[in-house]
Amino acid sequence: MTIGEKIKMLRQKNDVTQEKLAEYLNISYQSVSKWENNNAMPDISLVIPIANFFGVTIDELFDHDIDMQNADVEEYRKKDLEYAHKGYITERIDLWREASYKYPRNSHCLMKLAYALWDTLNLDDEFEACREENAKEVISLCERILRDCTDNNERNGALQLLVFTYGDYTLSVANEKKAVAYANMTSDFYTCRDMLLEHAYFTFEGKKKALKQKHDNNLQFMDCLCMNIHLAQGRTPEEEIFACETALKLWNALIYDGNFLFYHSRIASIYSQIASCYAKLEDKENTIKNLEMALFHAGKYDKLPDIIEHYTSIFVSSAVADHSSSTKNYRETNTQLILNTLSRPCFDFIREDAEFISLYNR
Repeated sequence: MTIGEKIKMLRQKNDVTQEKLAEYLNISYQSVSKWENNNAMPDISLVIPIANFFGVTIDELFDHDIDMQNADVEEYRKKDLEYAHKGYITERIDLWREASYKYPRNSHCLMKLAYALWDTLNLDDEFEACREENAKEVISLCERILRDCTDNNERNGALQLLVFTYGDYTLSVANEKKAVAYANMTSDFYTCRDMLLEHAYFTFEGKKKALKQKHDNNLQFMDCLCMNIHLAQGRTPEEEIFACETALKLWNALIYDGNFLFYHSRIASIYSQIASCYAKLEDKENTIKNLEMALFHAGKYDKLPDIIEHYTSIFVSSAVADHSSSTKNYRETNTQLILNTLSRPCFDFIREDAEFISLYNR
């Protein structure tokens, strides 16, 4: 329904003539007639007076049904999950551009578009040409959300991406002062949602939720700690190996039974990093051994069924991995990602070695 048709419907429903509406708005009745015949649109300055005259919201005047909009956005979310599970970044960007064009004031659509664009900033090859423009658009979208949106979840997402983007020294938009300022707008570690939920539940059912939250937090804390340990820059290969092996010991302490589920992907990445370090030292035995472990865990991750599974370590047994809703910013399998690393120059010293060549057939 056009706005003209909506005005006509509201006018007739309230038994109001074109002349009476025109008188109230201080315009000619011919103008009202043009609106209702879709020959013209009301001036923007008249939108609020028209809505007030009929006692409706501006959204209602423009025939924006919030329930229909929410249902439509949910369909976009389902499609997005399908794309994200397969690593289809370009398709996700196009999807949320369409949704944002349709619902330009919907902060969730804007935030989803910002996240999809931000994913491209970490993929140098495929999106290198548009990396800087995408970073600027991420900032524009997130700053708009902070300005106009009151939803805490969307605002926190915007703050996160603003810190990540302004704090990325490889981008021309990098600005440490702004990154720090936006980071300081968030809560501190102990007052974030995930920490507080551990203390919020107290009923019989609530205690189960509190335990699940604790176990979810254990996984997230370990993930963050281990990445901080093994991803630091400027280390010698020996120091990097020590850091990676320390991270593996921590993961194996938390998930002592080897049932890593989603985190097989993290373990695979750590073993791959160790292999690269040993390759720099031209240590063939340890290079091959760690590549085999990387491929083993990558394969475990790739074979996870699209179902919800519980972790089995007592420290995280209330937490679950839902592989069907996992997302990534690459199309390859984890095994293929590990195999892609074998083209690095550090492996040239064993390029013709039979054991190294056999890794491609695992």
